Amino acid sequence: MAWLVAVGAKRIETRPHSTRYRGPLAIHAAAAPAAATDPYHRRVLSEGGLNPDRLPGGVVVALCRLADCRGITAAQCPCYPEYAFGRFVPGWYAWHLADVRALDTPVPARGHAGLWRWQPGKHLLEESQHG
Repeated sequence: MAWLVAVGAKRIETRPHSTRYRGPLAIHAAAAPAAATDPYHRRVLSEGGLNPDRLPGGVVVALCRLADCRGITAAQCPCYPEYAFGRFVPGWYAWHLADVRALDTPVPARGHAGLWRWQPGKHLLEESQHG
């Protein structure tokens, strides 16, 4: 869930595929975001200052850097609480996020499956260089 990344709780995104890409990422909340029904997720979002019942979708909520991508094995799963935020099963991949910075105001953006190019507004580029 993108909003868990934005509040600083989630640092690993789990995916069924690997990527060679390393570099900047925009964290996008889907147009129809998954409802935060898990009690722990709801608590983390609330503690992060968000209302888990009113999370907008179709927006970029944070900027970060994809630092690494590693295959998940039974021996190297992360500890709780990170474990609660992903699907850590052998055969899947852990995308390690770094330098996460939530946006003060989410930016509307149309998402796509997989990695896609997003052109942020000039104000975001300037913010990221000085923030």
